[in-house]
Parts: sequence; C-alpha cells; structure tokens
Amino acid sequence: MSDTRVSVLTPAGAGAIATVAVTGPQAWGLARWLFRPAGGKPLPDAPDLHRFWVGRIADGDEVVLAVRAVAPEVCVELHGHGGRRVVRRTVEAFTARGCVEDTKPGNGRPRAFDLLTRAPTLRTASILLDQTHGAFDRAVRAAIEDPARLADLARFAPVGRHLVEPWKVVVAGPPNVGKSSLVNALAGYQRAIVSPTPGTTRDVVTTTLAFDGWPVELSDTAGLRDAAGLEAEGIERARAALATADLVLWVMDASAAAPTPPDAAGCLVLFNKSDIGSTHRTDALAVSALTGAGVPGLAAEIARRLVPDPPPPGAAVPYTPELADVIVQAHAARTLRHSDEVARLLRACVAT
Repeated sequence: MSDTRVSVLTPAGAGAIATVAVTGPQAWGLARWLFRPAGGKPLPDAPDLHRFWVGRIADGDEVVLAVRAVAPEVCVELHGHGGRRVVRRTVEAFTARGCVEDTKPGNGRPRAFDLLTRAPTLRTASILLDQTHGAFDRAVRAAIEDPARLADLARFAPVGRHLVEPWKVVVAGPPNVGKSSLVNALAGYQRAIVSPTPGTTRDVVTTTLAFDGWPVELSDTAGLRDAAGLEAEGIERARAALATADLVLWVMDASAAAPTPPDAAGCLVLFNKSDIGSTHRTDALAVSALTGAGVPGLAAEIARRLVPDPPPPGAAVPYTPELADVIVQAHAARTLRHSDEVARLLRACVAT
C-alpha cells in the first residue's frame, strides 16, 4: 500500500480549518474503511468526482470528506479542525493502515495551493484558485503541443508576478504639492504626516492598499529638490524608491507654477489642489486630496495602468515571478524559432 500517500495540504496553525489529502490506489478503500458518514449510510463502492460527505474519521473527529480527483489516481480530501493534534490523529489513522506520509511541500498538488494562504486580495486568490484547479498546467501542456498558444500565457505574465507580492506605486514630486495628503486620501486614513513646512517627509512611508482588487504598496516620499543633511538622505531614499517602482504618481500643484514633470514611461502625472487652482493640461489628472475630488478616478486609473488587460475567470496565469520569467523566455524563444528551447522551458514549467 506504499503507493498510497497521505499529506497535510494546509500550513500548521494558519487557520481554523485543515485539509488532509489521501492519494493513490487504496485511497478510496481506506476512506470507506475509516470514514463514517452522518446518518449511517456507508460511502458508495466507487468514488464520485466532486461529491462530499459530512461525518467522522476513525470514529473520532468530525470532518468533511470530498472526492478531489478520480484520474489519473484517486485523491480524497478531509477538511476538519485545524488543531495540530486533530490533524496528526487524522494522518496517523491512515499511516497505521499502510499509507506513506508525504511531507514534501507542494508534492501532489500545484504550488498555487501554497500561495493561496498568502493571497492579499480576493481577486488574486481567485486567480490562484483557478491555477490550483489546473488552468496553468493544462495551458502549458497545450503549448508544448502547439507553441502558438504561448502568446496567451505570456499575455498574463505581468499579473502573475503580483498575485502575492503587491505592485509598487510611488508618490513623488516637488515639496509641498500635497503628496502626503494624497496618500492619506487614497488610503482613507491618516497614514502620512501632513505639514505646510517643506521637507517634513524625510523617509519613505508605505501603506498596503487594493485598487480594483489588485494589491498595491503605496509609498509617500520626500519632495525632490536640492537639500542637505537629513532631508538630503530622505531625498536619496525617494530616488531609490522611484528606481524600483512599477508606477510613479508625479504630483504637481494646480494652484502654483510648477516644473515640467518627467517624461518617462511608468509615470502618471496629476495636479493636486484642484479645489483652489486649475490646469489646462490634457495629459494629467486633476485631483483634490482635501475635498476628495478626482480621487476615485485616480484609484481607477492606477488599477488600469497596472493591469490594462485583466485575466478573465478561469484563465491560465503563470502564477509566480519565476514561472512568469520562464513563460516570457519561452515566448521570446518561439519568436526566434528556437523550438527545442521552447519545449525545454515549457517542460520545466510543468515540473515546477
């Protein structure tokens, strides 16, 4: 019976519910032996995909038993109390009858399952859940047979890099244009110190938000100007944050003359203090951190700039930065007609 494995799928202590999987040729037989459904009616002779039952395991703890897969081998999952002793009793009920405990992280399930516990938003969790159900693996196998399908996988590589780690959005610009006030307006609470004194912000202050379901680390930075001492150190930190940003919000003062904003990709220009001034620029957004005017539109524009092409439900997404890199490399290799390299890279994705 050593071909039948039992493994704990959920991290220890991470939640109130734990999941134990039993996979292999004897999985269903052992489930019928050890599990007692509520109401007394025994489990059917053969597993029925996606069926589930409430009952007790080994005449002890209450669990929900679900049929996770029937091919290429049977996999049943037991969902119950997440206490470590309860989980251990469930595992030992199967190992005492010949199962081998599989303790290798990720073995027998997609790595996306491990990432689900770290998903910061419902939207990214939904994408990861689609991958646990095999969306990415199926798409990779299809691309091995038909490399033309690589374009669809590469299309969502940017999203796959940020399903757990947030996009970095940096608020920058000259002193006293209302950068800290704007951060507070977007966050909905007083995250950054606001003062009329130039140079008040001397460090990079971050807060984690979600725009249209996409996780974002929003950074408030020191006003950029020539300075010395502690303020100069803050400005250097601001420049370092700008170098790693996925999107820069370059803030200017609509009520005063302001320098020309940087002409760079990944920069969204906006004029704050629109309640007391105005701008005729058509390439910039007008907002007021004080009144909130334009702030919802800014939040929507941030989401659109970061994810201009959101994956639809069920789409295959390379769900880690590493997988995204491999898919992009494979797509580039296909463009260069390096078919052997394409096949090698795609097989590595399936094995990951």
